[in-house]
This record gives sequence, structure tokens and C-alpha cells, in this order.
Amino acid sequence: MAPIVSKGYITREKLFAISLSLVILLALILPVRLPAEAIRVGSLGLSGPLLPLWIAQDKGLFAKQGLTSELITFQGGTQTMQALLSGGIGFAASSTDTGVNAKLRGADIIGLAEWVNSLPYMFITAKEIDKPEKLKAKKIAISRFGGAAHYAVRMVLIKMGIDPEKDVQILQVGDESLRLAAIRQGVVDATVLTPPSNLTARNLGFRILTSLQEAGVKYSFDGIFVSREYGTKNRDTVIRFLKGFVDGIATMKRNRSESIATLKKWTRLNDQNALDETYRIFVELIPAKPYGSEEGWRNLLEVLSATNPKAKQLEYNEAFDYSYL
Repeated sequence: MAPIVSKGYITREKLFAISLSLVILLALILPVRLPAEAIRVGSLGLSGPLLPLWIAQDKGLFAKQGLTSELITFQGGTQTMQALLSGGIGFAASSTDTGVNAKLRGADIIGLAEWVNSLPYMFITAKEIDKPEKLKAKKIAISRFGGAAHYAVRMVLIKMGIDPEKDVQILQVGDESLRLAAIRQGVVDATVLTPPSNLTARNLGFRILTSLQEAGVKYSFDGIFVSREYGTKNRDTVIRFLKGFVDGIATMKRNRSESIATLKKWTRLNDQNALDETYRIFVELIPAKPYGSEEGWRNLLEVLSATNPKAKQLEYNEAFDYSYL
């Protein structure tokens, strides 16, 4: 006599088939999670231009690209590049001149992106100087001849129709604190300062006549660097890093309050006015697409060639590879 089988009974074979179908279905609809890849990113100092990098780190934008990232702060450009070349870090967010000087000394590194492509200087003058013509015969403070501040002053004067050789007197004074002291004491009539020193000058009654960005001055200022070997062997990782970094720029431009909170955390700056001013300046200064320009590159080499004549021989496409970006 044949066995009686209940209509609701599921055989082992059917149960296995259903289970296998479910596994296949889940594999198709759920994303495959690969192990996160670890990267180390070195940055030079704790200044406002690094805000997109800090946002990408704190908001998980590198993690979104499957990267476990560690940010390491260095106090010198030479240290940053040494760490990059030794393999201690995979990426260096540093001043472009630091990368170029390393390359001129034989380092096989390549720039991936240039996220600050103008000098972040404000041109500060005594209050009575409210237009460029009043700068004639005045004294202007710089750090040293041949340095970035000197070049910034020359470029902005030329843009305003002032001859830096004949119309003004340029004096070597020193760093920003010394230049601010010099204008306060009336030793000079003008200088260039970066945020938040420009805010201090404005609060003291001095005038911000223009910024170098407003004056249309292009300059290769800050870049992302890797060793050429690392970039070649880890192209996918480099591209994912850049996606996270560019997302950091976009997030900075969209979310003011969160970005200022991140800026406060990393810089440990408690002056709200200084935080607001630093954010305002760099959200305008940092382009949505971090590409440099030939003009900015030539202007950088003009400064570097004052101390290293070989700088003028370095071609733009030798130093930067935008195919990753």
C-alpha cells in the first residue's frame, strides 16, 4: 500500500532547492562588502585649506569608498615628503612648492590634484588707502625677497596698475605677526596676510583692499601627491581616495555649520569670528574641481626659480597627472 503524503509536506529536495534560490537571490540584491583597504594620509600643518580633507575623514567619505583612512599631521614640508617617499604614508596633502622642491631634488612623486590654485593672501592697507592710486610712494611689508609673500605683493600691484619697482618701496620684515606689528606701528603702509590674521587687521581698523583671488592671481598653492610607484601599483585606491576628497569639497560647500564645527575641532580655534572668516575665504577659494592651471604653475616656478634656477625647466605635465582625477 502506497504511503499517504500530506499536501503541506515539503520534501528535503524541495527545501534545499528553495534555500539555494534564496541564497542566489540575496547574493544578487545585496552589495558585496570587500574588506576595507587601509590608507595613511599626511598633511602639512593645521590650516584652513585642509578643511575638505578633515571633512572627508570625519564624515566617513573615505570609508564610503571602502578605505580605512588615518590622517597624520606633520609640522614641516620636508618631513611630509620624507614620510611619503619612505612609504610611511601613501598620500601627502601639502604645499605645491614642497612637492616641486622634492621633485627637483630627484624624488619620483606626482601631483594628483591642486585644490588651492590662488595665493590665499589678503592685501591689507592703512585705512586712508581706499584705492590703488594711493599706494604710490608707500611702504609695503613682505617676509623676504623671493618668497611667496613678495611674489603675492608684486602680482597684486601689477594687477592694480602699480609698478612694484618704481611706484612703491617693498621692505623685508618677516612672518605675519611681524608684518602685522609693522603696519600697526606705522612702519609700513600695507602688507599681505592670510586668514585669520586678516580678520585681526580688519578689527584693528585696517582695510582689506583686495584679495589675490579677487585680483585674479593664479598660483599653484596646495596639492595632493603620491609616489609614482604607489600611484601606478594602486590606481584604483588612488581614484577612490580622490572620490572621497572631492566629496569632502562638495560637502564643505553645501554644509556651512557642520564644516565650521569640523574646522573648530581640527584647528582648536575658539574665536567664532575667525572661524567664520576662515570658512568664508576658503569655501570661495577652493574650487569644486581641484584642477590647476598652466598660469598658476608658471607663477609658482617664477617664485621657486629665485632660489633654484632649475625650477623653470620643470614642465607642468611632469609634475601633475590628472588622469586619476
